[in-house]
Amino acid sequence: MLSQDLLTLLRCPMDPSHTALAEDSGRLLCQRCRLAFPIRDGFPTLLVEEAELPPGCASLEQLPCQRQQTS
Repeated sequence: MLSQDLLTLLRCPMDPSHTALAEDSGRLLCQRCRLAFPIRDGFPTLLVEEAELPPGCASLEQLPCQRQQTS
């Protein structure tokens, strides 16, 4: 379990200025795009390449934070 102080500092690397992360079932979940980052040995892994895409999303380009930037 990560401390609340750490969680308030962490942001999704796909859109760091607008997103917060929440701990959910041993991973960090972006509150905006729902990208899930693993927590390994108590350390968050905020590498996009290792994140799990949300259901119904086939690629990073389909994430809400990315579609809005290309419009």
